[in-house]
This record gives sequence, structure tokens and C-alpha cells, in this order.
Amino acid sequence: MSQTVDASAIQQIRDLIATQQLDTRLEGVNCPAVAVPTNIGIKSLEGFNNGRYRFRGELETASIDDFVKYSIGYFEAGARCFIDADRMRSISVFNLGTLDSPGHADNKATLSLKRTSAYSALLNVNSEKKSQKELAEWLEDWAEFLIGFDAEGNVVDAKKSAAAVRRITIEANSKADYEDEDFSGKRSVMESVEAKTKDIMPVAFQFKCTTYEGLSERAFRLRLSIITGDRPILVLRIVQLEAEQEKIAEEFRDLLIEKFSDTEIETFIGVFSA
Repeated sequence: MSQTVDASAIQQIRDLIATQQLDTRLEGVNCPAVAVPTNIGIKSLEGFNNGRYRFRGELETASIDDFVKYSIGYFEAGARCFIDADRMRSISVFNLGTLDSPGHADNKATLSLKRTSAYSALLNVNSEKKSQKELAEWLEDWAEFLIGFDAEGNVVDAKKSAAAVRRITIEANSKADYEDEDFSGKRSVMESVEAKTKDIMPVAFQFKCTTYEGLSERAFRLRLSIITGDRPILVLRIVQLEAEQEKIAEEFRDLLIEKFSDTEIETFIGVFSA
């Protein structure tokens, strides 16, 4: 009498055979593991031991000093540091290994610099249209970082600059010319609009701050523009912002290279992925 074997029984037999074959292969690995019959998966037994099979993990920090200290303390032969200056980020990979003996590259330290509050405030105000009140309050809030300059290049205190901004008035003057002839007529109208204040009006500013923790203080130049209308609109714009950001990235790169110069950790400019 023949017996019919359903599809699930056949699948179970296949899983058992595959599990036995996997168990045989897993006997030769250094990290203990077993084959799990369900869906023929592999389960590590490392969690049942007193310690891990090997050290691995990732430190994430915004401190340059802590990043360097950790990288030196957990150094392994073949460790590399990859510096992404554009994103103000760096990664040390300790178990990268070599071409002949590659590592898992899963033991790392990551440095991601954070902008200071002053630098963030500066970038947020850049090229933004502000009312008199809004810009005056911003100048007052960040007065300790600011120096104003009038049209002659004389220094204007930040609080006095804020007061001048609050008192801006718009004056409009019109001039009309008429010309009549026997067969033609011509009229021209010219209007000039000018923003004035009772105080000394700043036309430019210097904003000096530390951009990221661990980097040096830097001075930024700003120009003040006034858009006339029913109500004046004021705009502060950072002069050559991209050039300044390139200098910041270069400082970050050079600083890390210098800190690792007396160690065995090699530094590279770029982004690494494994």
C-alpha cells in the first residue's frame, strides 16, 4: 500500500538535511553557532558565553579630543581614520585589517562636529528678510559677538546699531518735468526713495565666533541691505560664505591630521564604506 507524502513533510526533510550540513560546516568556525531548522537560519551562541568572541562597537561623539583619545586607546594594527571635511565628520576604523587578512570593519569611532549656537544663529540670519523689530532684536541678542561699521568705516556699538535699525524712516521725493509744444507734449516724473535714521546707521558688521567645538574663533563679514517700501525690509548677508566654510573644513582636516601625526593611525581624506 503506497503512502502519500505531503509537501510540508518534504520541506521538513529538506530542512533537516540542510541543517545537518550547516552544523557540519559550523563546527570549523571560531565563534560558536548552530543552524536553526526554521527557515534554515543561523543562530550565534555568543550571547550565552561569559564574554564576546571579539570586541566591536562604535563610539559617536562631537568632541575632537574624546575622538582622538578613544582612537588612540583602541588602536589595532591597520587602523585608519577617514576625514570627510565637507560634512565635518570623521570615522576611525580599528579592525579594517589588511588585503591579506581583512577585518570586519565593525569596530569604529565616529566624530560629527556640531555647530555652536552662535554660528547657527549667524547662518540662520544670512540672506533672510527681516523687519526692523526682528533684526534689531537679533542684533541685541547676539551683541557680544557683533561689531557694526558705518559708511566711513567707523565702529558702531551693536546696541547702538540695533537702536538705529529700530528708528529707520522711509522718505520719498518726487520731481515732475513738463514740456508743452504746439503739436506735442512731454512729462517725466522721477521719484527717489531713501531710508534714514536719527542715529548713525551701520552698513556692515563683523560677527566673531567659534564655529565648531574644538576649532578656532573666526570673524565673518556681513553687509546690511535695506529694501524700501511701505515698511523697510532688512537683509544681512555673509560676505564670501562659501570661502569661509572651505577654510573651516581645511582647519578641521589639518587639526585631525596633526593630532594623529605621532600615532600609528593613518589618516585619509574621503568617505569610507565597507
